[in-house]
Amino acid sequence: MDQITHRTLEVNGIKMHIAEQGTGPLVMLLHGFPAMWYQWRHQIPVLAKAGYHVVVPDMRGYAQTEAPEDPTKYTILHLVGDVVALIQALGEKQVYLIGHDWGAIITWMTAVLRPELLKCVITLSVGFTPRDPKLSLLGQMKADFGERVYMQEWQEPGKAEADFNRDIKGAILKIYTHRVTEMWTAGENKSVLQSVPAPEKLPDWITDEEIQVYVDNYTRRGFTGGFNWYRNLDRSWELLAPWTDFGTPVPGLVIIGDMDLTFTFTKAYHESPKFKAHVPNGEFKIVPGFGHFVNEEAPEVVNSLILDFLKKH
Repeated sequence: MDQITHRTLEVNGIKMHIAEQGTGPLVMLLHGFPAMWYQWRHQIPVLAKAGYHVVVPDMRGYAQTEAPEDPTKYTILHLVGDVVALIQALGEKQVYLIGHDWGAIITWMTAVLRPELLKCVITLSVGFTPRDPKLSLLGQMKADFGERVYMQEWQEPGKAEADFNRDIKGAILKIYTHRVTEMWTAGENKSVLQSVPAPEKLPDWITDEEIQVYVDNYTRRGFTGGFNWYRNLDRSWELLAPWTDFGTPVPGLVIIGDMDLTFTFTKAYHESPKFKAHVPNGEFKIVPGFGHFVNEEAPEVVNSLILDFLKKH
């Protein structure tokens, strides 16, 4: 089989780096924070071998993709626009879209805003939630957890970057290996990052060499692009007002580990009739014993779930 190749495309006013492998129907994989295309290394060759053309972009502001200096250029409409433009640049009319974390949010919003472009969607760690007419996600977090919740702390330009840059490897290790089902909040006289305990050792699902790929990337590129996604939460919520309480007809699968902090806050909704009301063709799968980076922690389980769902659609 051909190896993973890389190229850069002009999409939606930015230069976007993509990794790709295989031929056949297009499957696009979207990463979240703090990641890059490399997060999907366990899925790319498996999907390519199964007969798909796999395309994995570095998202706006990340790794080798352009990062606009204007922090307002990271709204949900910019991010969905990047996906739509990439589909068009690849000459496709309909694709399979898969996302993790923030990539999952972009996947769902593409399904809401441009459902005709998608055969089905699969999201990992973050499920579907309709737009609340009263509060943005940031507003909900502040209301439920106070001013020291991580999304609020990361709003101030430069502050979170300085915190992460003090020890980039330590920051990556904490985020990638810390399994919690409680919301991340800052402790007394500490930042959120300082409040997360460092791992005593690496878990068996990731190597030091793999961690170093992320460390090298963020040492070179920095974290501002990723934090700018969080800094547009309120602006994005305002822009999405016309789609309040909208769902999508696109078939969708949500995969969440039960050791993921998102699990506690989404399980009841996804197992209720409300989820089916918004996503009539939606399914919800729990992966026991795994955390937020489920596609890296349990690749064989996740790959099997992905392939089964793609084959059905």
